[in-house]
Amino acid sequence: MSSPAEPSTNGRLVSEVVPEQVLPKVLGTFDLIAVYVFIIFFVYGSALVAGGGWASLSMWALGFLVFLVPAGAAVVELGGLWPSQGGVYVWAHHTMGEVAAFFGGFLSWIPVILAGTLTPAAVVAFFSLAFGWDLGLTANIVLQLVLLWACVGFAFGRLKLTQRVANGVFIFYAVLCVAILVAGIVAAVKAGESAVPFHSSDALTLDFGTYGWLFGLILLYLLGVETPFNMGAEFVTPTSAKKMVAYGSIALAVGYIIGTIGILLATPLDAIDPITGVAKVFDAAGAPWLQGVFAVGIGIVMLTAFAIYQSAYSRLIFVSGLEQHLPRLFTHLNARTRNPVTALLLQGVISSVAIVVLYSQQSLVTMFLSLQGALTILWLASGYCFLVPVIVARWKYADRYAEESFWRIPGGRWVAVALAGVGIAGTTAGIYYTFTLPFSADIAKGTWMTNVGVICAVTLIVAGAVFLLGRRSAAAVSEDERLAHLATLDALPT
Repeated sequence: MSSPAEPSTNGRLVSEVVPEQVLPKVLGTFDLIAVYVFIIFFVYGSALVAGGGWASLSMWALGFLVFLVPAGAAVVELGGLWPSQGGVYVWAHHTMGEVAAFFGGFLSWIPVILAGTLTPAAVVAFFSLAFGWDLGLTANIVLQLVLLWACVGFAFGRLKLTQRVANGVFIFYAVLCVAILVAGIVAAVKAGESAVPFHSSDALTLDFGTYGWLFGLILLYLLGVETPFNMGAEFVTPTSAKKMVAYGSIALAVGYIIGTIGILLATPLDAIDPITGVAKVFDAAGAPWLQGVFAVGIGIVMLTAFAIYQSAYSRLIFVSGLEQHLPRLFTHLNARTRNPVTALLLQGVISSVAIVVLYSQQSLVTMFLSLQGALTILWLASGYCFLVPVIVARWKYADRYAEESFWRIPGGRWVAVALAGVGIAGTTAGIYYTFTLPFSADIAKGTWMTNVGVICAVTLIVAGAVFLLGRRSAAAVSEDERLAHLATLDALPT
């Protein structure tokens, strides 16, 4: 490397220097929009949210206003201020310090592990619906593991190839959402009324005592706005971030709303399947063959999305290796694909262990929803590490705001503070209601809080252990060894 000591002399992190030199810029504007939607949009989430009835519409709107808008604005501003690999880790490091950066990055990364326990289970459910399978627990877990490693294997390929597949599947997503709404309308016309009677008082309610759980659940399905910035060094142009968040957020809002409406029109509340409900609307509309077709399609979409997840989140492990929070083994890049293969393998192994351990302990549905609750809390907590930095950066880096040209929240410093404050308040409310109110009336509150609390506590304990062990490991590596390793990375063929 030309100046391996540069990060320590001008305030830049190693993760802001090395990835720019060794990773290809392959993500254009449409690629990024597709990544954004794949990471955040879980179409089956509309079925679980629809369990709240027409109140889900007001809660969707509230989630968009108090979380998605502030979070989206914050990450675009920070992504312009620090357009580099690592996203939330880099932002938090420059504004809140190393400890906050590590825990923010860890909490932003842990969703890929929890998603690794959720996505294969959901895909098996859709395939079982399509093909009439009735799998026992062991067969179910084995199939989940096969699907998980198929996604990991796909993520080993070149990012550009993975992205081309994702762009094609993205079109299917759009067709699916429209089809769900049409099926719901057809089912309602055939029945002469909506399956869930519409009342404006329900659609406009903000009763958190009754629907607080729904608000927390909705925030889960809006999380991930910061994730594409894990690959910031691979953006063709950093200015694409604004279009990615703006157009991607509009696509999310439309997709979730019309999906939820379609299910409510076609399916009574007590008959909504929390996982496969989005496919069952076609049966209610009198087209059972479409139920099978779309169930398979949804399963394929989810597997593609999870492969994108694997690629995006492996970059955080790569960055942690560069910053010496993890052994330098995790900075290993495949010379041909430029993917951090060791990081991908680590994610696959941890998710595999979690699938076997967690799903063998309780019912699939109870554990599936408990994992979603823990995922919501942990992922929301990482949001503090990009909402607070927006406030801090406005003062700490005022000179850069005055001298440099990048997108920032309009209206000046105090508007940015107010918008970030709204996001912080929404995040805090989401954490509280998720922990205290189960996602299903079939789960006892005590069981819910125990399951979610234990998963979150174990995750935080592991995070603390990793941080301490990483510091100890870093102290044992000489500066010459570290610089030699960075030089090796820089020497990868282009």
